[in-house]
Amino acid sequence: MTGTTDTITDRAVVLHQNRALVGLSPWLADAAVDAVRNGLMLQIVTPAGGFVTYPFESMLARAQGQWVVRDGDQYRDGLTGLPLRWDGHRFSPANGSRPSGPPPASEPWTGGLEIQIVTLHPATEALELGGSTEAAVRALTGDEPAGWGVAEPVTEPWSRRELTLFCRTRAPAPTSLTVVGGQGESAVLGVLTVERVDTGVREELRLAGPPLSAVEEASVEALADRLAGTARSMIVAVHPGRSGGVRSSTPSLPALPWGILVGRQEQALDSEPEVVPGRALGRGARRAWWYRVDGGPGAPYENLTAVLRRYGLNDGGRSPQP
Repeated sequence: MTGTTDTITDRAVVLHQNRALVGLSPWLADAAVDAVRNGLMLQIVTPAGGFVTYPFESMLARAQGQWVVRDGDQYRDGLTGLPLRWDGHRFSPANGSRPSGPPPASEPWTGGLEIQIVTLHPATEALELGGSTEAAVRALTGDEPAGWGVAEPVTEPWSRRELTLFCRTRAPAPTSLTVVGGQGESAVLGVLTVERVDTGVREELRLAGPPLSAVEEASVEALADRLAGTARSMIVAVHPGRSGGVRSSTPSLPALPWGILVGRQEQALDSEPEVVPGRALGRGARRAWWYRVDGGPGAPYENLTAVLRRYGLNDGGRSPQP
C-alpha cells in the first residue's frame, strides 16, 4: 500500500494520522462508531516514533481496532511489533512473521501507573458520579482533575455535577468520557465509563498516569483506604510502555500488577486459602481488603490470580484486568 490516502474496503476502515501524538479526536471517535456499526475493522496508521494517548488506546480496544505503525516501506502492529502487510483489503500479519528485533526489555516497576476502579452505585436521584476519578487523580498528581469531555482535547472544566447530568441525558445507553489532570510527566489521562445495570449504575475508571517512581507509594495506599467503603474493586499496575498517559510505538512488555483492592461487595471463598497477605480496610458492611501483589510467594500476575481466585472473581470473565 502506498501513499497516505484514507481507505475504506469491504473489511476495514484505514485512516492515516501523520502526527507525532495521536489522541481521541471527535473525528476518530465518530469513525470508530461507524466502523463498528458497519462491521468493519478500524485501522489507524501513524508514523514510526509517534505516540498515542491512553483514551485513543481504549477506543481502539473497544472498537476491536488496530494501531498500525509505518516505518519506511514496512508496517507493524503498534502494540506487539508484529510485522504487517497490505493484503488488498486490510493490514494483516505477514505470513510466518514474528516481531523483529530482540524481545522488549525493561527494568521492573518502571513506566506509568495504571489504575482501574469499578464502583457500583444505587440508581438514585442523589447519585453524583466522578468521586473515584477525583480521588485517583489527587493520589497521582496532588490536584483535582482538570476537565472532561467526549473526546480529546476535553472541552468541559471538571464538575461532578455537570458530568453526572450529561450521563443521565444518555441513560440507559452507556456513556464513555475522557478525563484529564496534571501536567507534563505528571499528567493523567483516563476513560470513565458509566452504564445502567440490573443492580444500579456501574462506574468504571481506567486511568494512566505518571511513573511509579514519581508517586509516593503512601499516596496509592491512601487511595485504597479512601475507596475501601465504596469501590467494588481497584487494580493498580505499572506499564513500561507508558508515561503521563502517553504510549510510544516501541513494543513493550505488558503492565505488571502492583496491588488490588477487593471491595465490600465480594466475600472470600472459604475453600481458598489466603496465599497473598492482605490488609483489612473499613468495618462491617463497608469492609474491604487491600493486597500488594508486587512481592510475595509468586510473580505479580500469579499473586493477582491467587487473590482473584480467592474471591471468585476469575470465573465467567468477571475478573478485572490491569
